[in-house]
Amino acid sequence: MELWDVYDQCMQKQARTHVRGVPLEEGDYHLIVHVYPVNDRGEILIQKRADTVKTKPGMWATTGGSVIAGETFFQGAMRELQEELGIVADAEHTRLLAIMQRPNRFRGVWLVHTNVTEDDLVLQEEEVADAKWVTPDQIRQMLANGEFWQYDYLEWLFQEIARIQQENWK
Repeated sequence: MELWDVYDQCMQKQARTHVRGVPLEEGDYHLIVHVYPVNDRGEILIQKRADTVKTKPGMWATTGGSVIAGETFFQGAMRELQEELGIVADAEHTRLLAIMQRPNRFRGVWLVHTNVTEDDLVLQEEEVADAKWVTPDQIRQMLANGEFWQYDYLEWLFQEIARIQQENWK
């Protein structure tokens, strides 16, 4: 059983938890993370969802998931990255780009600067079928073909990656 910390509309942690899979009450929120590994060439490491996952099986997507009870946003992002792809990252190479409020959740969008190779990855078989480095243009083509999850912030993300890359990841 996975537990989430409950937050209010101002992202203030409440003194209670919630069981994953049970609908959240009106006015309750939980934290989710989207983590984008990006290399020196500005390529993004994406993953193909396993055919056995409940939501959008076989779809290419970002690394992500729910922050579990007791974790911070950062800890949840680092755990998901390590669980799903086997990448160990740290705060020096990670940055929080945005926190977006959505119905019943706050979504943290993270960048991790890494140059791991696809051979270095350790995929979580239950959730991840494959992973590959792609360019923003390749993601745009995958979106047009219905192969990539339609996140509502991708063009903004691509602009942020280009800006940060020009600043040499400072």
